[in-house]
Amino acid sequence: MIQPETQTPPSFMEWKELTSLVGSIRTHSLVARPTTIEQCREALAYCRQRGMTICARGAGRGYGDLALNDGQALIDMSDMNRILDFNEEAAQITVESGTRLIDIYQAVHHRLLTLPASPTESHSSVAGAICANVNGKDAWRHGSFAHQIVQITLLLANGETMTIDRSHELFNAVVGGIGLLGIIVDVTLQLRPIPSPFVEINRIPASNTDALLDKMARIETSHDAAVVWVDAYARGRKTGRSVIHAAKWIERHDSESRRREILEAGYNRLDEHRRFGLALHEKFGPVLSLMLQAQRPMMYSFNRLYYAMCQLVSLTGRSSNTELFLRFCFEASFTVPPAYLVCGPHGYTVQLTFPRSSAREAIIELLGICQSSPCPPVTTILRAHKPDDCLISFSEDGYSLNFEFHPKKRHEAASRRAVDRLIDATVRRGGKIHLAKDQVLTPEQFYRVFPRYRDLLAIKQRLDPDGLFTSDLARRVGIDPALNKK
Repeated sequence: MIQPETQTPPSFMEWKELTSLVGSIRTHSLVARPTTIEQCREALAYCRQRGMTICARGAGRGYGDLALNDGQALIDMSDMNRILDFNEEAAQITVESGTRLIDIYQAVHHRLLTLPASPTESHSSVAGAICANVNGKDAWRHGSFAHQIVQITLLLANGETMTIDRSHELFNAVVGGIGLLGIIVDVTLQLRPIPSPFVEINRIPASNTDALLDKMARIETSHDAAVVWVDAYARGRKTGRSVIHAAKWIERHDSESRRREILEAGYNRLDEHRRFGLALHEKFGPVLSLMLQAQRPMMYSFNRLYYAMCQLVSLTGRSSNTELFLRFCFEASFTVPPAYLVCGPHGYTVQLTFPRSSAREAIIELLGICQSSPCPPVTTILRAHKPDDCLISFSEDGYSLNFEFHPKKRHEAASRRAVDRLIDATVRRGGKIHLAKDQVLTPEQFYRVFPRYRDLLAIKQRLDPDGLFTSDLARRVGIDPALNKK
């Protein structure tokens, strides 16, 4: 532990500029990058002695301000990224909190094991996935990240550690708890067996909302993962026009050495595409931004063309192919423009859920609200989900729509009013907002969306009575105890 009279930060702490993944939020924080749990304790002690708050950060892949703490401290766990144990017989792996999801795949995929609930962003950290309770393309089958957790080691504000398994009273508060209760040090995850690293991909056009829901109902019984591109510009009888990308694991009888060889080439491909995509989008980003000044006609034409092409391919009977699950799960995040280009300097993402019982009405209403905005979403993605019991999780038995908005500066107010209508419609149906992608919720909206926040704050009062752990998101939505005692 550092001594109280120490004035300078430890060597692994320094002030840095940080941004959100979307890029529209810029902050300045004292960043600690520990490599051991003792350094984590040292960073906590330093912040306590100076009356600073601290926010845990994994890989920084949150779209909004969940892992930002402007003017205060951050503890960046990305250097604590070791695999601590792998029990192949039990299909369980124990890793430090900064371990990336792609690192886990590299360790186990050739052994015919996979980690469900992996989001599209392969460089997300395990701790970030836990704090945000992320989901994947298989969410309706395997649930959110909460369903994959066996045990968590949590570092508390007082420097002590606590082991939390699925039966622990704090499990549903820590998972999805946006880092307010402590720092995740390590975690044991339950893996699942697969017949091979390959999946068969089917691209299935749906002409409207009714066709989409009918086909999704069948896909959820016949496939293992699915993600839906939705045309947010289609109107009338074509509302909900979409293309479903569905995948199912397939049998192959490659030797383990052959699987290693195939997967190594797959990881190299992902890395090359990631670097190429970042360089390409950086170079042509200004062109995309200029094109999005004419967003409505451009996106309307693109969406019509994309649907027509997928429909034509479907009619020719060539709408399926076999590829590595790695590519299906992760590569889209490298081939499409990154969020900061899609959303622009004034933009944001919104992902919201709604129950199956009102899915048709919800999709039509939410898309209608988007179409009434001066700047409808650039991209719209639908996924299916199953519920969990986490206090401020957004998962439920239903679907989610993820919107990426690129509002022009002159349309910011009108675009925000449309987003508020989306949130109101979601609350009315008992839906939720995904906090990992949020940067727009107000306190009043947050309280309505997550009525169990009081339970989370009561637990926080027990574990962190001085309010050491917080974030820009917590302050924005009114659940920082230092600002709001509600």
